[in-house]
Amino acid sequence: MNRNPPLDVKKILRDEVGFGCPVQDCGRPYLEWHHFDPPWHEENHHNSEGMIALCREHHIQADNGAFTKKQLHDLKRSGKDNWRQISGKFNWMRNRLLAVVGGNFYYETPVIFQFRGQPIIWFERDENNYLLLNIHMLTKDNESRAYIQNNEWYNVGGEEDIECPPSAKKVKISYPNGDMVSVEFFELNTIDDAVKRYPDASISEWAIEFPITAVEVTNIVANSGLEFNAKETKFGEGNIMKNCFSSHCGAGLVIN
Repeated sequence: MNRNPPLDVKKILRDEVGFGCPVQDCGRPYLEWHHFDPPWHEENHHNSEGMIALCREHHIQADNGAFTKKQLHDLKRSGKDNWRQISGKFNWMRNRLLAVVGGNFYYETPVIFQFRGQPIIWFERDENNYLLLNIHMLTKDNESRAYIQNNEWYNVGGEEDIECPPSAKKVKISYPNGDMVSVEFFELNTIDDAVKRYPDASISEWAIEFPITAVEVTNIVANSGLEFNAKETKFGEGNIMKNCFSSHCGAGLVIN
């Protein structure tokens, strides 16, 4: 048995907490599954009554004894109440999406980056229209890298640092060899907000509705020549043209 629970157990645990981590005032939507009653090292199990969905930070704390068994059971019972109290601060995750990659703009385009026919960074939405982040990191090293599927951490590997503030508006994962992915969100409520953030773009000519959530993506695959951020893309010796706008595409940045 591995530590990844079956889908029906995940659904129970996610339903308990609403959309995010049940620790008071947290709510981060990027979740892991904590075995605590009994702990995994005592018994390998996927009994939902003895498990809880937590963000990565609070899962690490729980693994190190930061919460008692009673506190974790209390969090299971109060998870949805906590989400109801803080859910408003995550409404930006229900806006339409504008991906900003390599100086180009992709409106309502769920696949942000596709490499050799496979999505690498992309979004889906749940039944309540919240954005669900997916990352399958590339590397030239023969080592495991971060894998997030629909806001669930499946793998991290020997990371150097992970940055994910309580707002959930940034996920940054970096490794000692230089591999790095950063996904950062910006809520733009009006066209003036968008013009202020992207003054070189012809935003007034775009057929988009506000509010929107802009997602700026940075990806470095160390020792490969592939690197892009919100402003430019580098692949080998070439650069990709910038300030293009596309809407409802199958994918944004595509490298074959």
